[in-house]
Amino acid sequence: LSPTDVPQATKVFTAADAVPDPTYGSVTYNSILTTSAEKLYDTQYDYNKTPTIDAANWSLRIDGLVDNPLTLHYQDVKEMPAYEEMRTIECIGNPVGGGLIGNVVWRGFHMEDVLSKLGIKKEATHAKFEAADGYSTSVELKWIMQPNVMMAYQMNGAPLTTTHGFPLRIMMPGLYGQKMPRWIQHIEFIAQDYIGFWEGNGYSNIATVKTNSLIQSPPDNAKVGVGRRVEIEGVAYGSPRKITKVEVRIDGGDWMPAQIVNGPNNLTWTQWWAEWVPTTTGSHQVAVRATDESGFVQSHDNSGIFGSDSRDGTDAIHAINLQAITI
Repeated sequence: LSPTDVPQATKVFTAADAVPDPTYGSVTYNSILTTSAEKLYDTQYDYNKTPTIDAANWSLRIDGLVDNPLTLHYQDVKEMPAYEEMRTIECIGNPVGGGLIGNVVWRGFHMEDVLSKLGIKKEATHAKFEAADGYSTSVELKWIMQPNVMMAYQMNGAPLTTTHGFPLRIMMPGLYGQKMPRWIQHIEFIAQDYIGFWEGNGYSNIATVKTNSLIQSPPDNAKVGVGRRVEIEGVAYGSPRKITKVEVRIDGGDWMPAQIVNGPNNLTWTQWWAEWVPTTTGSHQVAVRATDESGFVQSHDNSGIFGSDSRDGTDAIHAINLQAITI
């Protein structure tokens, strides 16, 4: 998520802001923000191996412990019953408040339409994925067998870009991007776990999304006016858990409820905003935390294993500093 995706509070607020700027709240008040292909984050195990694939020569092979192996070509993919759905995707290595997250309207087909034809053998415990760039990983069977697994070939109404996985990528609710390869060309059902590149380098082998929230605006160290209204806004995410509450804290005080707008499903981020009027000059810390429908509440400060160094995702609290000045 690029900072240019949202209005940034780089100005000093003045008396004119007694009436909300009609463009400032467009991110949170009117509709759920989506991220363009150009601004969606890109993390790869090897940036020198981005494949350029000719759809006419591409295929997806699905085999292993199945009764009926299948090979799908691009035309087969396009002829499958299709659907569109907005979903957020986040990198497991996204630091607290970081930009390795984005929200996209994807189009593809239900993986269950293919699974029902395979006849998966009872010995199978995992699905192994291989991509055209040489990347591989695996998931327990429950992740690929769950509802709403999408094989996506479009994003925001256009074919996947080369960077984001053309011609096909897999989207599985509840997992970080590490477990959802782009440029997918082989799915093998196997009877044991398989350790892929990131897992072999110390990252979680489960890679389930942790509930987190971030402040998008104002930016860290922005100047704001004493006695003037400051609008603070951002997003929270906990796929597949619904975000039920977002709260903001000023200078270590009490947590105050923010306004929230949930996305069209629990697989998208929730947008939130709150207002604050600084009464003294100087530096003020603003922090945010989210609560999800399971009852989980973010509670860890951004330090150590719960912060940006985690290789298991993070649910640490995001905080920024704002500089209040006299106008």
